Amino acid sequence: MSYNKKTDFIFALISIAFFAIATPISIAIKNHYVSLESKKVEMVVANNISLVRSNFEASIFMDTFLADSLATLITIDPDAAFKKWDVVASQLLSKSQHVRNVTASPNNIITYIYPLEGNESALGVDLSRIPEQYKAIQLAKQKQHIYIDGPVNLVQGGQGLIARYPIYSDFPYNKAYWGTVSVVIDYNKLMTYSGIYDIFDAEVAIRNITNTPKVLYGDIEIFDNPDIQHFINLPYGRWQLAAKYKLSDSAHLTFIERTILSMALISVSLIYALFFLIYKNYKTIHKAAMQDELTHLPNRRYIKKLLKKMSTKKEGNSFFTLLSVDVNDFKLVNDNYGHDVGDRFLQFISIKLQENVRSTDTVARIGGDEFLVILNNIYLPEKVNSVTQSIKNKIESESFFHNNKEIKPSLSIGYAIYNDKNIDIETLITKADHAMYLNKNANAFSKTSI
Repeated sequence: MSYNKKTDFIFALISIAFFAIATPISIAIKNHYVSLESKKVEMVVANNISLVRSNFEASIFMDTFLADSLATLITIDPDAAFKKWDVVASQLLSKSQHVRNVTASPNNIITYIYPLEGNESALGVDLSRIPEQYKAIQLAKQKQHIYIDGPVNLVQGGQGLIARYPIYSDFPYNKAYWGTVSVVIDYNKLMTYSGIYDIFDAEVAIRNITNTPKVLYGDIEIFDNPDIQHFINLPYGRWQLAAKYKLSDSAHLTFIERTILSMALISVSLIYALFFLIYKNYKTIHKAAMQDELTHLPNRRYIKKLLKKMSTKKEGNSFFTLLSVDVNDFKLVNDNYGHDVGDRFLQFISIKLQENVRSTDTVARIGGDEFLVILNNIYLPEKVNSVTQSIKNKIESESFFHNNKEIKPSLSIGYAIYNDKNIDIETLITKADHAMYLNKNANAFSKTSI
């Protein structure tokens, strides 16, 4: 594995480790802050539920007091009460919060109603013929005190809670039943006023537990292990208010969660970007230190480091051949055509050297017109001679052109085979250089090719 590939592999492993650590940490931070915010939301919801209970109690007590007052007046002097029915009823209604009408029903027949407008259809209705309402009248009669029923579908339309007060003509003995006085509370207005419709982060339910439990609002399942529970105390009765948190749908918590995750993502990305830039800068500096500026081949420092590494491998045998390559009469190219052409000629040589070796081999420029080539796993002399001659023949068979002038390259190549792990790298390089100079002396550069 090359140095670049190795460092890239290590960087990839570090990147994986970074994200493997950063991801759970980010999630843990998100969960921590969402948990804290959830507790705040739960506290707000609990306070709002408590306020709903208080609003219910206050409103119902105030409005049902009207029924008690009207019942007392009718019990004491029914003639006077009905003679001034509109005046008495309007006064009582003006003091209420959510009462839509009051009725008096001698013998359970609605005979008096205020206001009459909008409630004409209820006048004359025999409540004993409406099973749902008659059952509530019987309960009030049996208990001999006010009874709150509902929500009831009203004859005149809509829904209401009905506070029924039984009237007896033989007070205080209460044996002779006269009828009922009822106060109809607008169910929707009461619910709106209570604030129950404004609870967004919990599911809420209310049921009457005074007699047979009856769900007045919400789903019955909410009463199974509720997170919040209150009892609404009413005149001679009790309701149960229960709630279960529904924080998964909380817009506020969703916003908090997304904000924290976004911040975590930005932070992790910035840290990784900084880390990546440091790594790229390191690679750039290292590349500059290990790369020849002109040809972009590995330089002397890199090739010596690689040779040292190859010569100190512990696993198995590490045999290879080091070629020392020199461009014959390169000085004449510089003198005749200038250093710019000389530089381009060296680039041409470097490209041809790379083209004529294997991908597992390494070509380096160690200075001037000198190159080193490592032939990996080639160490038999006959094979080395064959490869060396092939490289020389192929490169010298091509030409470099400048302004339509042909420059024929000529190479001197010497080699040293590494087959002894005790040999010194400097000695190996010296042996290859010595062989190259012997080859140079034996093959003088042909001046006619320049």
